[in-house]
Amino acid sequence: MNLTSTQRLFAALIAIAALGAQITQTVLDLGEGMGLFESLWRQARYFTVLMVVTTGVTFALMVMRRAHAPVGWMSAVTTWIVMVGIVYHALLAADHNPTGINAVINEIQHTAVPIATLVFWVAFAPKAGLTFMQPLVWVICPLGYSIYAMVRGLFDGRFPYFFLNPETTGWFGVFAYMVGLGALFYVAGALLVLGAKRAAR
Repeated sequence: MNLTSTQRLFAALIAIAALGAQITQTVLDLGEGMGLFESLWRQARYFTVLMVVTTGVTFALMVMRRAHAPVGWMSAVTTWIVMVGIVYHALLAADHNPTGINAVINEIQHTAVPIATLVFWVAFAPKAGLTFMQPLVWVICPLGYSIYAMVRGLFDGRFPYFFLNPETTGWFGVFAYMVGLGALFYVAGALLVLGAKRAAR
């Protein structure tokens, strides 16, 4: 399905915000003396960054192709990036106080892009054919990331989030958080499916 001019403009703004935030962060890192690979490798530690880039690339491709992304993929991306915002504000924001340009980047990543993506999905994204089984597949992404983040942390001693750090939370605690977050990701995806089905009536 082709994008209308309004949809294409909205998609372009989301792509610019998402990718622009990450490019700006990289430039800031380079200005602090990091190498390019070091900056990108550091950023790739975080689920937020990976999902913001995924969202930005998805919308950029839509703009270039003048067409919507596949229904399942667009709904999965929406679930992931919305959960980025929810988890950040519920579990992490209280202990995270960036300033200056870093505060702006932070708000784009955790608030503006998730909200804009959800608005786009609700207002414009095709939704036909979504089922309640699909969110089970979408959960593979955050669970796979959790495993990657923990394995990486065990090698270099740096864990991106307290709930994935077995040294402070314990392995049982990490497992409990993974199960809980996996369930929340499924519920978030299922709510999108439910909304799509109700809208189709």
